[in-house]
Amino acid sequence: MEDKTKRRARLILIAGFVLALLAAVGTFVIASGGQSSAPPAVPTTEVLVAARDIPPKTQLAAADLKAVKINSDVVPAAALRAEQQADVVGKVVTVPIQSGEFILSGKFGATAGATFTVFPPNVSATIGQAIPPGTPNYRAMSITVPDQFAVGGAIQVGDVVDIMYTLNFDPNKYFRAQTGIVAGSPQDTRVTDFSVKVILEKVPVIARTLAVYTIRTDSATAERLAYLTASGAVLQMLLRAPADDRAARTEGATFEPVQQTFGFRVPVKIAP
Repeated sequence: MEDKTKRRARLILIAGFVLALLAAVGTFVIASGGQSSAPPAVPTTEVLVAARDIPPKTQLAAADLKAVKINSDVVPAAALRAEQQADVVGKVVTVPIQSGEFILSGKFGATAGATFTVFPPNVSATIGQAIPPGTPNYRAMSITVPDQFAVGGAIQVGDVVDIMYTLNFDPNKYFRAQTGIVAGSPQDTRVTDFSVKVILEKVPVIARTLAVYTIRTDSATAERLAYLTASGAVLQMLLRAPADDRAARTEGATFEPVQQTFGFRVPVKIAP
């Protein structure tokens, strides 16, 4: 009886040792496998953020933006992706954006052009900092141009136009007669006529409300435009093709060059 009891105890001890050894080996294998496996990759999304502090009513340029990779789990739904940068440049932000802040779709002005900037996108002007030397005195100015003088009303925000004026010109009103010539005499060759000239080229349209167009110009040109409008001149807007940046270099038109070009016959008095 004693031999069987001892043998049974010895077997139980051996079995327990084997089970403990197997458990230790299993634990080591599992732990070793967990340490050797790489951590799962974190998904990222490339989004646009502000490259600098951007004040409100700024028209974005490419230098204002940069693309960064962010954990996809924390990217806001309205954040604009890096591949959308071409669509963002030129838009106007309505609120301040701090450096590194997400560029969100809700921070832009209305697409209808109600929000615009006086400075063009290629001019860096920050509130509280000096404006770069040589920067023109940019101003936003509105002019009223009826549809029949604005390509039938087809001109939209973002278009580039030339501005042409037509003035009923009376030289006796503005110029003295030449020395020794009596005004109105046969020797006085000056006559009242219409004078037409393209006076401004490559003017950007930055806003529009019906027939009222807001353009970007400088303060001195704004004064001259105001004078022409007050003097009764008719302004017309000539739409440019998007890629056409050539200078027109026109000479203007009165009756003489028009008659020479088109060969109008000059009426004469005849006997009844």
